[in-house]
Amino acid sequence: MKLLINSKLVLSSFICATAMCASAVSAQTLTSNSTGTNNGFYYTFWKDSGNASMTLQSGGRYTSQWNSGTNNWVGGKGWNPGNSSRTISYSGNYGVSNSQNSYLALYGWTRSPLIEYYVIESYGSYNPASCSGGTDYGSFQSDGATYNVRRCQRVNQPSIDGNQTFYQYFSVRNPKKGFGNISGTITFANHANFWASKGLNLGNHNYQVLATEGYQSTGSSDITVSQGSNNGGTSSSGGSTSSTPSTGGNKTIVVRARGTSGQESIRLKVNNTVVQTWTLTTSMQNYTATTSLSGGSLVEYTNDASGRDVQVDYLSVNGSVRQSEAQTYNTGVYQNGACGGGNGGSEWLHCNGAIGYGNL
Repeated sequence: MKLLINSKLVLSSFICATAMCASAVSAQTLTSNSTGTNNGFYYTFWKDSGNASMTLQSGGRYTSQWNSGTNNWVGGKGWNPGNSSRTISYSGNYGVSNSQNSYLALYGWTRSPLIEYYVIESYGSYNPASCSGGTDYGSFQSDGATYNVRRCQRVNQPSIDGNQTFYQYFSVRNPKKGFGNISGTITFANHANFWASKGLNLGNHNYQVLATEGYQSTGSSDITVSQGSNNGGTSSSGGSTSSTPSTGGNKTIVVRARGTSGQESIRLKVNNTVVQTWTLTTSMQNYTATTSLSGGSLVEYTNDASGRDVQVDYLSVNGSVRQSEAQTYNTGVYQNGACGGGNGGSEWLHCNGAIGYGNL
């Protein structure tokens, strides 16, 4: 299978016109290769052929669309230079499916050594952890997921310094984030440190962007990137708390969730007992409670109304993450024409209902 990320990025050969490099330009659509700054963010856009385009929106937001007439394209917003300690948050919509060859990733380059790196948050038909001739370096935990690490070598291929031989580093999220409405946080220091522990060192940073990439596929994206974490920190972070207090004890439970309106109410229940209730914000936050209860655990959405939905990324117990995609049931997702009509695996609660996470 062809690798998605080949033949691209001879970006140094493209000279950014003055209009392209202006930092205050909004809603500017790019259809030819370009780099520059826009509303305080660095951007890059590259394609080798076809109809891909990227529109620079306000702040860290960009939109993109492409079809199968495009061979390979990549673009996004972020920073130049990048760094190894930056924490990146993103949100928006990733309009791809499992049948389309595409990535959504933190993407960047370094020099001395020349390295192309990806932190893959979601992907379609091709998993880069299977790149031909690569070497696996194990996995590690970060931001509520397991990341599988692989290194591949490119020989005499395009880079930011012309055709060169260089390594690519991949951290691939497991489980991947999926498609449609999407959000997350990438603590890049965790990736850089793990890579370095395996001898996969980075050099001097060039650019670092939250990128969309497509290869002989069709799709779209609407992504906003920012610096810093949306992790929250305590049960009161980003929302109010109420209802039955926790019983105290030796289990620390974190629910990572957001609402679409900021009025959504969820509650954590263990053994059919309410441990904590929170009102969500519209950004992903961590909501924390403690309890000594044991038994079945669930996150329940209780105040559905027009314009309100809940996305639950994961539940963790004493640091052990249980992804929503690995749920035991979901009675609040709207699929197949009914609430609770899905086949499992959705992070979303569209109706009053609950995601079950098994016994504590």
